[in-house]
Parts: sequence; structure tokens; C-alpha cells
Amino acid sequence: MAVLDFAAHTLSYQIVTQGHEDPETGDYVKGQTSWVDNAYKCDIVPAGKANGIAIPDGSVQTYSYTVYNLPQDCREFLYGEKIRINFYGKGEGKVFTVLGFHRYQHQCKIWI
Repeated sequence: MAVLDFAAHTLSYQIVTQGHEDPETGDYVKGQTSWVDNAYKCDIVPAGKANGIAIPDGSVQTYSYTVYNLPQDCREFLYGEKIRINFYGKGEGKVFTVLGFHRYQHQCKIWI
């Protein structure tokens, strides 16, 4: 008998540190990016058709997937952030851009 896994995939997210000026030398120090690997277990479903979501500037963009079943206490994801979905825990995963985020009573959803 097969067992259904409601959180078969893992989500990683990218942290971007801004560049800054070194106070001692006055030189510009370039920002860095790094990944927080396997931060949350989740599930992902394709949109199925050209569904749209309103983005912060008021326009509508189409999204390809909905990531759901994230824990209710997960961090807040902002428009434009990069996330990586590792499908079934295999391979490096695929990188997506966050188009929307919503926190519900028992879970959170991300539109990518």
C-alpha cells in the first residue's frame, strides 16, 4: 500500500547581504549571496493554466506553481526573492522567483 507524503519536497531560500563602505578604508565591500538549504518541507502543485496574481506594483503576473503546506511559523517571503525547490529530495533543485506569499491559520503558501 502506498503512503501519501504531503510534504515530499524541500524549500531552500537565498540570503542576499547588501554591499557597504568600509568605515576604515572607505573602500566598497561587495555584498554576498548564500543559500539556506532544506529550510522547510513543503508540497508544490502546478498552476495548470495561466493563472494570474497581483504583484506589489498593481500589475498581474502569471505564476507556474503554488508551494503550500509550509509551516505556519515559517519566515515571510517577499516579492522577488529567490527560492529553490528540491523535488522529492533528489538533485540540486530548481530556482524560482517569489511572486506572492500568504500566511493562513495552519499553513503558508507561496506563488512562483
